[in-house]
Amino acid sequence: MDRPPVRRPLPPGVPSRRRRAAFLLGAAAVLTACTAAPTGPQRLSPELAADPLDLTPFAAAPCHLLDRPQLARYFVTTDGTPEPPGCRWTPADTAKLTYRAAVDLTTGGLEARYRQRPTIPGFTPAQVHSYPAILRDLDVGRCTVETGVANDTLLVVTVDAPDRALSAHADPCTEAERFAGTIIGYQGHRKP
Repeated sequence: MDRPPVRRPLPPGVPSRRRRAAFLLGAAAVLTACTAAPTGPQRLSPELAADPLDLTPFAAAPCHLLDRPQLARYFVTTDGTPEPPGCRWTPADTAKLTYRAAVDLTTGGLEARYRQRPTIPGFTPAQVHSYPAILRDLDVGRCTVETGVANDTLLVVTVDAPDRALSAHADPCTEAERFAGTIIGYQGHRKP
């Protein structure tokens, strides 16, 4: 009859095979972690949930972001007035309300805004037509919404409504988000 092998205890200070194997595996894991390629800074802004929108041509021609039927929704009946880097529209029924829009290709997109958030007055995360955005420059009768339509592109819309009689005066951010949403919806459905 075969006898099971007798295990003799190891002398003190000599690690068992299991301990040696566990030690070697642990050391290999530490070395691998130490030699892994460094990663860049952690992303702060939300990822784009929708397809990127190419507004590059409108950086030089922002008054063409919307056509007349789209502008008519806002009671705008005349062409926009170029105000570099953007365009200004004023409704026909009041001179006390203005919409401004621009395409920003140079400041690093929404991620750059999130990195600068301590210095941006009124920084508030938002969403416009499924795209991540921020609200800023919040003031009575004034709001700017910056929408990340691509990783390096912002659609910047500002609404100024200084007249207290206007509904946009009390909530200019809703009006700015609505105007930006109209631009995104219109440009997103146009043929390239």
